[in-house]
Amino acid sequence: MRSATELRQRWLDSLPWMLTRPEMYATSGQAFDFAARALMADLCFLDEREPEFEDVLAGLRAYGTLGVAGPFVAMFGEDLSCTAEVASVFAEQFHRLGYLDVERVLDADEWQRLIATVRGFGGRDVRLSEVVAEIGPASLVMGKRILGYAPADGSGWVFVDCLPRHRDEYVPGKGSFTWRRDDDPLARAVRTPATDFEAGLVLTLYGKVLRWGTAWWLDHDDDLPAAQRA
Repeated sequence: MRSATELRQRWLDSLPWMLTRPEMYATSGQAFDFAARALMADLCFLDEREPEFEDVLAGLRAYGTLGVAGPFVAMFGEDLSCTAEVASVFAEQFHRLGYLDVERVLDADEWQRLIATVRGFGGRDVRLSEVVAEIGPASLVMGKRILGYAPADGSGWVFVDCLPRHRDEYVPGKGSFTWRRDDDPLARAVRTPATDFEAGLVLTLYGKVLRWGTAWWLDHDDDLPAAQRA
């Protein structure tokens, strides 16, 4: 029989795959929430860190009674999967507990520049490649579309949520359709550290349309740049 140490290492080896390819481990954000909580609970039990796990659970309660997936579903609808978004929330927690290594952590100066830049994404369209060009590579990428940035001081992460739109496209002259992948999706939201979900949310123009429709500005005139207000 293998030892507890070997079992623990097996869990840790699988964790990056679970977080970067969440759709392979769960079919919905809620299902991923259950799976991630279970893995974290097992690791903390094995390491005798139950109080720290309880602290994580206490923080996650801020997402509401429907779990971590709740605010994402409420914001963009049940037909849009939020598996990668939920994975990003748990990536931050696993990293804080020391169970997850990431490719990059940002020092204080890099972090201040990042915060200033991502707040400027509000109300305009920006693609994944543009985000990386402006603020550099992510600490971890969930589902190839959620960019997570970790500060060196261990405080809350910043996430840039992108949403690809794969589609069938008609091919003129051939009378057929071809599958087009959206390999450079638009960002729909930025999540910054805050006291609650809404307080830290920055919606791009694409995100505003997804959330409120094409006439979003009628009910959210304060979100328009001054030059565009009536």
